[in-house]
Amino acid sequence: MKILFSPIGNTDPWSNYRDGAMLHIVRQYRPDKIVLFFTESIWNGNENMPGRKEFNWNKIISSVSPDSKVEIKIDKVENEHDFDSYKELFHNYILEIMNEEPNAEVLLNVTSGTPQMESTLCLEYVTYPNHKECIQVATPEPEKNIKRIFANPNDQEEALQKVNENEMNSKIRSKSIDIISFREAMIRSQIIGLIYNYDYEAALTLISEQKSFRNAKNLRKKLLLMTTQVKTHEIFPEINASYNNKALKKVLFHYLILKMRYDRQDVAETLIRVKSIAEFIIRDYIEVHYPNIIIEENGKPYLNTNDNMPFLMKYQKRLKNEYKSYVPQRILSLPTFIDILKVLSPKSPLLKELLAINDVNGLRNSVAHHLDTLKLDRNKNHTKIRLSVESIKNMLNIAYPEIDEKDFNYFEEKNKELIGLL
Repeated sequence: MKILFSPIGNTDPWSNYRDGAMLHIVRQYRPDKIVLFFTESIWNGNENMPGRKEFNWNKIISSVSPDSKVEIKIDKVENEHDFDSYKELFHNYILEIMNEEPNAEVLLNVTSGTPQMESTLCLEYVTYPNHKECIQVATPEPEKNIKRIFANPNDQEEALQKVNENEMNSKIRSKSIDIISFREAMIRSQIIGLIYNYDYEAALTLISEQKSFRNAKNLRKKLLLMTTQVKTHEIFPEINASYNNKALKKVLFHYLILKMRYDRQDVAETLIRVKSIAEFIIRDYIEVHYPNIIIEENGKPYLNTNDNMPFLMKYQKRLKNEYKSYVPQRILSLPTFIDILKVLSPKSPLLKELLAINDVNGLRNSVAHHLDTLKLDRNKNHTKIRLSVESIKNMLNIAYPEIDEKDFNYFEEKNKELIGLL
């Protein structure tokens, strides 16, 4: 089933005794149904142009396509020369058509009406192309358009007969257009926006629907790899190849994911992850620089209470001075790692960064364990989260001075590579 949606302009139903765009499309495509759109000003006319309400549209259309049904839509449009005036209006009419006839092919007349109407229908096709076809109609004898003779309702029967005679042996002026370049430019812009926002899965979904994009296969492959790596926490191959230290590779990857989440304003997820990354860094730092302090049992870190008496005495003294309890069987966490480092290296630059992260620990626990809503506008919470992310990077530079600064910009460089393929 074919349904034509056509705005109506001053050159419809004909001019110079030749088909207007709408009538020519009907003549060539013989749609089952035709939905004609009129603004009130076109419908009613003015002193210079007779109103289109004076024409017998059913009779005119049946003369070239006897089985076509005609439906007329008339709307008051306040700002007829505003491109935004028709966007929702046309979309809703076309949606109504498709809801009534889900399997129909909707023909869009992109030649009749004002330039604003034509552009709106092109945009409708570009945005929602399924089951739609744009039809463009060339003007006959363009050299005569300066003295155009518009249709007059007073002699419409005689004029219609003359129009049909003129069109009988004339060449077809209508053609289907894809507007591929327009559509590709819009989709390319959407994909670029998704990549810049690190939404690789959405970009992959969009590019997978495109068949004509250059480098589409290569781009799909790279986006799929990025999506999988982010989802499964698989260390990026470039990071993996750049370092030998397994702990460094692991924590650098997780910092990049953390920073990416923060840049996407996924602050709750950022808050939940920041403590775990800090704990990993400080634990690894202590184990590397002070090998006998921490032991692991069943995958959990504990304080080593054997052959470690000088440290334990200093540690217990510090806890007592701060009115804290010494519980040797307690699993080590961020606060205890901080206490341990204060004893081992009171002037360590890591302490400043750890305190910034510990400052959001209570907020983090309320979100992660009590499922509370994160209120960014209270107690400078947004600033505290930002500072905690910055502290993770500073901790990385202190604990792993061999990290190349460019690797902190991994996602930005990867985005440039992906966008370059577009």
